Amino acid sequence: MLILPFQLPDGSPRGPIVLVLVLEKENMDRMKEADPFDVHFSAYKSHIPVDRPIRQLDIIVAYEEDTNTLMEFQSKNDLAGLMKWLHRGRKIIAGDLLAPTPLRKV
Repeated sequence: MLILPFQLPDGSPRGPIVLVLVLEKENMDRMKEADPFDVHFSAYKSHIPVDRPIRQLDIIVAYEEDTNTLMEFQSKNDLAGLMKWLHRGRKIIAGDLLAPTPLRKV
């Protein structure tokens, strides 16, 4: 799995921290076998400001085999280009745009 952090300027509609998690084929194969993955943010404190509240963190999960292209976006700090690339096959299906709802009543 690749973890690509982006820090956006103040006033951006996302973030200010956007974390892109890119799953690789091996991750997908493991998840099919009920083997989940964990992201321990404290392990990334050297390059992701983890002192911010979680509500200021956007997480994007994608699957992509072409990691070299992804790393090019990261090296140029081009989040907009990366999002366009990752959404190139996006299909909106019923329910995708609904607001989140809890699975159980609290």
